[in-house]
Amino acid sequence: MKKISILALTCVTIAALVFFACSKKTDNTIKPTYKDSATGTGGNPNAGNATQTGSVPITNPASENSNLNAGGSGWLNPSCASSGSLTLKGISGSVEVTLSFNTIPQTGNYNVSSVSGPSNVQVTVLNAPSQPSGITWYGKTGVVSINTNSTSINATFTGIQCVQSNFNFPVVSVSGNVGCN
Repeated sequence: MKKISILALTCVTIAALVFFACSKKTDNTIKPTYKDSATGTGGNPNAGNATQTGSVPITNPASENSNLNAGGSGWLNPSCASSGSLTLKGISGSVEVTLSFNTIPQTGNYNVSSVSGPSNVQVTVLNAPSQPSGITWYGKTGVVSINTNSTSINATFTGIQCVQSNFNFPVVSVSGNVGCN
Protein backbone atom coordinates (compact mmCIF):
# COMPACT_ATOMS: atom_id res chain seq x y z
CA MET A 1 0.00 0.00 0.00
CA LYS A 2 2.90 2.24 0.79
CA LYS A 3 4.31 1.73 -2.71
CA ILE A 4 1.00 2.69 -4.33
CA SER A 5 0.79 5.90 -2.24
CA ILE A 6 4.33 6.92 -3.16
CA LEU A 7 3.66 6.09 -6.81
CA ALA A 8 0.38 8.08 -6.84
CA LEU A 9 2.03 11.05 -5.08
CA THR A 10 4.91 11.00 -7.58
CA CYS A 11 2.47 10.98 -10.54
CA VAL A 12 0.47 13.87 -9.10
CA THR A 13 3.67 15.88 -8.51
CA ILE A 14 4.93 15.28 -12.06
CA ALA A 15 1.51 16.19 -13.54
CA ALA A 16 1.46 19.45 -11.52
CA LEU A 17 4.97 20.40 -12.69
CA VAL A 18 4.06 19.70 -16.34
CA PHE A 19 0.80 21.71 -16.00
CA PHE A 20 2.50 24.78 -14.48
CA ALA A 21 5.41 24.64 -16.93
CA CYS A 22 3.09 24.54 -19.93
CA SER A 23 0.66 27.23 -18.79
CA LYS A 24 0.87 30.51 -20.75
CA LYS A 25 2.49 33.33 -18.86
CA THR A 26 1.28 36.90 -19.27
CA ASP A 27 4.15 39.24 -20.16
CA ASN A 28 3.31 42.92 -20.62
CA THR A 29 6.77 44.06 -21.64
CA ILE A 30 7.29 45.87 -24.96
CA LYS A 31 8.66 43.62 -27.65
CA PRO A 32 9.63 44.31 -31.24
CA THR A 33 7.11 43.10 -33.78
CA TYR A 34 5.96 43.66 -37.34
CA LYS A 35 3.87 46.73 -38.10
CA ASP A 36 0.87 44.59 -39.15
CA SER A 37 0.64 42.86 -35.78
CA ALA A 38 1.56 45.90 -33.66
CA THR A 39 -0.88 48.13 -31.83
CA GLY A 40 -0.78 51.91 -32.16
CA THR A 41 0.63 53.71 -35.18
CA GLY A 42 3.24 51.05 -35.90
CA GLY A 43 5.96 53.66 -36.05
CA ASN A 44 6.16 57.25 -34.92
CA PRO A 45 4.06 57.67 -31.76
CA ASN A 46 3.30 61.24 -32.84
CA ALA A 47 2.31 60.75 -36.46
CA GLY A 48 1.74 64.48 -37.05
CA ASN A 49 5.30 65.37 -35.98
CA ALA A 50 8.17 63.70 -37.82
CA THR A 51 11.04 62.67 -35.59
CA GLN A 52 14.62 62.02 -36.57
CA THR A 53 16.67 59.10 -35.39
CA GLY A 54 20.43 58.99 -35.65
CA SER A 55 22.37 62.03 -36.76
CA VAL A 56 22.87 63.87 -39.99
CA PRO A 57 26.53 64.30 -40.87
CA ILE A 58 27.60 67.93 -41.00
CA THR A 59 29.46 68.82 -44.15
CA ASN A 60 32.17 71.45 -44.19
CA PRO A 61 31.56 74.08 -46.88
CA ALA A 62 35.24 75.12 -46.91
CA SER A 63 37.87 72.85 -48.42
CA GLU A 64 41.20 74.69 -48.72
CA ASN A 65 43.55 76.66 -46.49
CA SER A 66 43.86 80.36 -47.24
CA ASN A 67 45.79 83.45 -46.14
CA LEU A 68 44.51 86.91 -45.27
CA ASN A 69 46.58 90.08 -44.96
CA ALA A 70 44.59 92.60 -42.94
CA GLY A 71 45.27 96.31 -42.84
CA GLY A 72 46.91 98.72 -45.23
CA SER A 73 45.44 100.17 -48.39
CA GLY A 74 41.71 99.50 -48.83
CA TRP A 75 41.12 98.60 -45.19
CA LEU A 76 38.91 100.69 -42.90
CA ASN A 77 39.49 100.84 -39.16
CA PRO A 78 36.40 102.26 -37.47
CA SER A 79 37.47 105.00 -35.08
CA CYS A 80 37.34 104.39 -31.34
CA ALA A 81 35.55 106.77 -29.01
CA SER A 82 38.83 106.86 -27.08
CA SER A 83 41.92 104.77 -26.63
CA GLY A 84 39.86 102.74 -24.13
CA SER A 85 38.09 100.57 -26.71
CA LEU A 86 37.67 96.82 -26.05
CA THR A 87 37.26 95.99 -29.76
CA LEU A 88 39.48 96.65 -32.77
CA LYS A 89 38.09 96.01 -36.24
CA GLY A 90 39.47 96.05 -39.77
CA ILE A 91 37.04 96.02 -42.70
CA SER A 92 37.70 95.54 -46.41
CA GLY A 93 34.53 95.04 -48.46
CA SER A 94 32.68 92.14 -46.81
CA VAL A 95 35.79 90.85 -44.99
CA GLU A 96 35.91 91.76 -41.29
CA VAL A 97 38.72 91.06 -38.83
CA THR A 98 37.73 91.70 -35.20
CA LEU A 99 39.91 91.63 -32.08
CA SER A 100 37.98 91.57 -28.79
CA PHE A 101 39.63 92.24 -25.44
CA ASN A 102 38.33 91.62 -21.92
CA THR A 103 40.07 94.71 -20.51
CA ILE A 104 41.35 97.88 -22.12
CA PRO A 105 44.40 96.75 -24.10
CA GLN A 106 47.79 98.01 -22.99
CA THR A 107 51.09 97.91 -24.84
CA GLY A 108 52.31 94.31 -24.84
CA ASN A 109 51.57 90.84 -26.23
CA TYR A 110 48.24 89.01 -26.00
CA ASN A 111 47.73 85.31 -26.70
CA VAL A 112 44.95 84.38 -29.12
CA SER A 113 42.25 82.40 -27.33
CA SER A 114 38.67 81.24 -27.93
CA VAL A 115 37.57 83.65 -25.19
CA SER A 116 38.93 87.04 -24.24
CA GLY A 117 40.65 87.43 -20.88
CA PRO A 118 43.11 89.74 -19.08
CA SER A 119 46.07 88.53 -21.17
CA ASN A 120 44.10 87.00 -24.06
CA VAL A 121 42.44 88.33 -27.19
CA GLN A 122 39.63 86.75 -29.19
CA VAL A 123 40.10 87.02 -32.96
CA THR A 124 37.29 86.47 -35.48
CA VAL A 125 37.28 86.72 -39.26
CA LEU A 126 34.05 87.00 -41.23
CA ASN A 127 33.98 86.22 -44.97
CA ALA A 128 37.65 85.30 -45.36
CA PRO A 129 38.87 85.54 -48.98
CA SER A 130 39.01 82.27 -50.98
CA GLN A 131 36.44 80.78 -48.58
CA PRO A 132 32.64 80.41 -48.84
CA SER A 133 30.84 83.58 -47.77
CA GLY A 134 29.02 83.88 -44.46
CA ILE A 135 31.47 81.74 -42.46
CA THR A 136 32.98 83.07 -39.23
CA TRP A 137 36.50 81.90 -38.46
CA TYR A 138 37.79 81.87 -34.87
CA GLY A 139 41.39 82.45 -33.82
CA LYS A 140 42.92 79.29 -32.36
CA THR A 141 46.64 80.08 -31.96
CA GLY A 142 48.89 83.08 -32.32
CA VAL A 143 50.08 86.26 -30.62
CA VAL A 144 48.86 89.84 -31.06
CA SER A 145 51.23 92.71 -30.25
CA ILE A 146 49.53 95.88 -29.01
CA ASN A 147 50.99 99.39 -29.11
CA THR A 148 48.95 102.12 -27.42
CA ASN A 149 49.29 105.84 -26.86
CA SER A 150 46.89 108.52 -25.64
CA THR A 151 44.99 108.70 -28.96
CA SER A 152 45.27 105.31 -30.65
CA ILE A 153 45.49 101.53 -30.32
CA ASN A 154 47.36 99.50 -32.93
CA ALA A 155 47.50 95.70 -33.15
CA THR A 156 50.06 93.78 -35.21
CA PHE A 157 49.95 90.02 -35.75
CA THR A 158 51.49 87.34 -37.95
CA GLY A 159 50.15 83.88 -38.76
CA ILE A 160 47.11 83.70 -36.48
CA GLN A 161 45.51 80.34 -37.20
CA CYS A 162 41.70 80.61 -37.51
CA VAL A 163 39.26 77.69 -37.80
CA GLN A 164 35.50 77.25 -37.98
CA SER A 165 33.51 76.50 -34.84
CA ASN A 166 32.79 72.88 -35.90
CA PHE A 167 35.87 72.07 -38.00
CA ASN A 168 39.62 72.27 -37.42
CA PHE A 169 40.36 72.10 -41.15
CA PRO A 170 40.83 74.08 -43.32
CA VAL A 171 42.69 76.97 -41.69
CA VAL A 172 42.67 80.68 -42.48
CA SER A 173 46.02 82.22 -41.58
CA VAL A 174 45.69 85.94 -40.73
CA SER A 175 48.53 88.48 -40.65
CA GLY A 176 48.62 92.26 -40.68
CA ASN A 177 47.50 95.09 -38.45
CA VAL A 178 44.29 96.76 -37.31
CA GLY A 179 43.75 99.68 -35.01
CA CYS A 180 41.78 102.77 -34.22
CA ASN A 181 42.60 106.45 -33.77
